[in-house]
Amino acid sequence: MIERGLRRSVFSTSLLLAACGDAGTAGTEGLSEASSTTDAQTSSGVPTTSTTASGVTDPTTTTQGMTGGMTVEPTSGDTGTTTGDTDTTTTTSGPDPVCGDGQIDAGEACDDGDDNGPGKPCNLQCQANTCGDGDQGPGEECDDGADNTDTGSCKANCTDNVCGDGAVGPGEGCDDGDDDDADECTNACALATCGDGIVAPTEECDDGDLDNTDECTESCTAATCSDGHIQVDIGEECDDGPGNADNAACTTACRIAVCGDGALYNTGDGVEECDNGVDNGPGKACNDQCQFNVCGDGDQGPEEACDDGDLEGGDGCSPLCELEECGNGIVDPGEGCDDGQNGDDDDDCTDSCELPACGDGIHQPNHGEACDLGGMNSDSGDCTVACKDAVCGDGLVHAVDEQCDDGAGNNGPGKPCNAGCDLNVCGDGDTSPSEACDDGNDDNGDACTNVCKLASCGDGFEQPPEECDAGEANSNTGACTLACKNPFCGDLFVQPGAGEQCDDGNLSDNDACLNSCKAAGCGDGVVWQGVEACDDGNQIDDDYCDNSCVAASCGDGLENGGETDVDCGGSCGKCGLGLECDAGSDCASGFCSAGVCAIAGSCKAIKQTNPGAGNGVYVIDPDGAGPQPPFDVFCEMTIDGGGWTLVLKADGRLGTFAYPAALWTNGATYQPQFPDLDHNEAKLQSFMSVPFADVLVGMEYEIGGGPLVLKTIKLPGLNRPSMQNLMNAGYVATGVGRDAWKSLIAGSSLQPFCNAEGFNSVPWPVAGWPQVRIGIVANQEDDCTSPDSYIGIGGAGGMCQVLGHSVGDLASCGGDNGEKNLQAFGAVFVR
Repeated sequence: MIERGLRRSVFSTSLLLAACGDAGTAGTEGLSEASSTTDAQTSSGVPTTSTTASGVTDPTTTTQGMTGGMTVEPTSGDTGTTTGDTDTTTTTSGPDPVCGDGQIDAGEACDDGDDNGPGKPCNLQCQANTCGDGDQGPGEECDDGADNTDTGSCKANCTDNVCGDGAVGPGEGCDDGDDDDADECTNACALATCGDGIVAPTEECDDGDLDNTDECTESCTAATCSDGHIQVDIGEECDDGPGNADNAACTTACRIAVCGDGALYNTGDGVEECDNGVDNGPGKACNDQCQFNVCGDGDQGPEEACDDGDLEGGDGCSPLCELEECGNGIVDPGEGCDDGQNGDDDDDCTDSCELPACGDGIHQPNHGEACDLGGMNSDSGDCTVACKDAVCGDGLVHAVDEQCDDGAGNNGPGKPCNAGCDLNVCGDGDTSPSEACDDGNDDNGDACTNVCKLASCGDGFEQPPEECDAGEANSNTGACTLACKNPFCGDLFVQPGAGEQCDDGNLSDNDACLNSCKAAGCGDGVVWQGVEACDDGNQIDDDYCDNSCVAASCGDGLENGGETDVDCGGSCGKCGLGLECDAGSDCASGFCSAGVCAIAGSCKAIKQTNPGAGNGVYVIDPDGAGPQPPFDVFCEMTIDGGGWTLVLKADGRLGTFAYPAALWTNGATYQPQFPDLDHNEAKLQSFMSVPFADVLVGMEYEIGGGPLVLKTIKLPGLNRPSMQNLMNAGYVATGVGRDAWKSLIAGSSLQPFCNAEGFNSVPWPVAGWPQVRIGIVANQEDDCTSPDSYIGIGGAGGMCQVLGHSVGDLASCGGDNGEKNLQAFGAVFVR
């Protein structure tokens, strides 16, 4: 709005000047020479018009600030308009045409309103922005006005003169418009021979150096403004080449753009809005910062009635820099309206420049007011805040005449407010929404009490089927409950006066409250579930329930419950050596002797005292108090009644327990740290220490990677003091048969004859022939002189160019299931 005002001011001045010019021209009618008019652009871009008439002594002048339609007559010479001998001055009434109002008036080529201005399609003089007007408009790369030329920085078509456009511009030695770098004009628009120090016909100069700041550039062109090089010696302050423009940082004269130079710097970093040169300054259209003098800058411009430095209204100077006051017919800030104070407060504007409003203290019937008491308007008074007369049914309570008012639709019988705007109260015989009843009497013995409530428990009056009614004294812990019932055990309410400690109202005797309404406690003989583990009602502390009603446990430090010793035995953990026991299952050793946990002499002894003992590693001591200390051993407790003691484990993939190995006969152990039934080879102390009657032989084939899985056969009736003793006794035969031995390895094979089975079997005592410590040796002939097969543990030898494994099956030269040489894992137990 401020810019529009400024533009209107500038344009009005221009029109006034133009009008005065027309008068001057009209005054020359009949002169010997026709008048000539020349338009020149000022530094601010505003064209001015000067008129010269031949033969006129004094030219027509214009005065800034004259109103539209005024004509300044010449001070001497001919009059303005002459018809005969009579002077006639024509005055046109009505508002002047204004550039910037968005209307194209006479003399305007365009008018885009607020969008007029520098760089826009329509300038501030409402003339079309065209190439050559010095104002770079839309679609133009540059516009140096009269300086536009195809040899200048800005060409005649308002495009930048650049290398390659075919026009030789500033700083270019040539420009052939092609991209051939091998012809006489390079792609840098320099002649091919430039720089050789000889001025060629096509060169302006050639000083043989690359110094662009001297009189000859590296393109062999004479230093000139707009060649892109600053030549201080010729007075240049700057040179942006094609970028030079009178509205740019560097002008077409190669001078740095400054405010006051008369050139409008408004591109790039330029922030000038105007530049009238020496005509810049206070009170002028363009100030000394090259900014438009606008309303609100504190500098009263040519078209401003005032300027107080702000755009606030109500301080005497309006945001449009016009004087403001009520009654001026203009709605100024702070005014709701302004009808010139016409004396009629009941029209659309009061004489105080305010819009009619309820509460302003002015009765305005034309605006629907029945009354208006100003600040005395009140919804509880005679005139409401809506400027209506107070009446019953308007929904507003008149403080003097009404007790209530719920509106015409809500007042009446059965409502909180009756038709006379009085409150509906108890005892008036009209039941209001807040009343249960209203019989109009004060008899509490009927169905409606004197407080308009229906007779009920707690009203202090005993009425059937009530057993009692103490009113506010009713209490679930007192003589009359809140349900007007007499108290009793089981009614869920604790009545201490009746001796009750609790009352859960159920028939369960195992919770916190007994059926006698007594609190549950340890020693009452009833288990309080979730709190007491037991309650035997006695004072014995070493039975299954102690005197704290805590059940005997394995960590209470007492020998109680089913324990055989303190916190062990029975259902508790195993008892250590020397502690009391009832069976082997009570002992960590698995053996109970004479009521005390001890170490058994064998796995069989453990099984006998503890029939439920499972497979695992146990401690045994075969010689009891003898010199041999106890040791760990695996007990097999499931096969054939259990009680088997592991003495040896052998891996057929290794040669540790081949027939000749000394471990079979000496008293040394081998890897006793592996007593468990696993795939680690071992000869345990039990091999030398445990007496037995039977031997259990087991084999795993194929050898796996997990737990050991054995197929077993039993060799009974041997009765030896130890396995070491048996291995030193020579050949000891057994009679389980070849099929039993073959059952140890699935798919095994043996020759049909000889079948020498048992311990230390060497049927043909000649080096290299098959032999086995525990197993069977067979032959294809009906004798034992050349055996070639065996199954067992501790094997060695073999013929037919095949050697058997320490544990497994060897069958060559006619086995009943073909040729075999199988590795197996073996285990030996005794019992």
